[in-house]
Amino acid sequence: MTSPFVIVIAGPTAVGKTTISKMLSKYFNCTHVSEDEIAREVFPDMYKDVEDYPDKLERVENQLLKRAKEVFDGGECIVIDQINLGREFIEEIRKVFHKHLILKVLWPPMETTIERDKKRDGWTSGEIAIKRFYKKYEELKSIIGEKNYIDNSHQTSEETLEKFIFCIEQNK
Repeated sequence: MTSPFVIVIAGPTAVGKTTISKMLSKYFNCTHVSEDEIAREVFPDMYKDVEDYPDKLERVENQLLKRAKEVFDGGECIVIDQINLGREFIEEIRKVFHKHLILKVLWPPMETTIERDKKRDGWTSGEIAIKRFYKKYEELKSIIGEKNYIDNSHQTSEETLEKFIFCIEQNK
């Protein structure tokens, strides 16, 4: 691509955001930034619960946007994986990156996500949190656009990557 772009991969927990984001980052030789990483930096003792504290979440979002702008303004592409996507943040990133922004939501059926979460190594989010995120992302469909929600439930990570690459190449 001739000009830098910003890809935001969003969605509920346990849908494959980090996996796909890292694969896209490697494929396009982009910087990868994770909301979780920034939350750990800003609030190391409570990063998993940052969405429960709007003021803390706002600090994480501001830092995420600042880092994305620095990378983009330096002429590089960036891939962001984010779970706590909200209406205001969507408006802000659209304003800042407008035609250079690609926003996609990984959206397998909720039951699939709950099963994936149970099988995760390390910490899990639990069914209540997953249902809360699904409700939130359902409410964002009118802003993000239903065509930007991708069901990756019957795909390997490589197949999902191919789908993303195709979408991105269409946006050139």
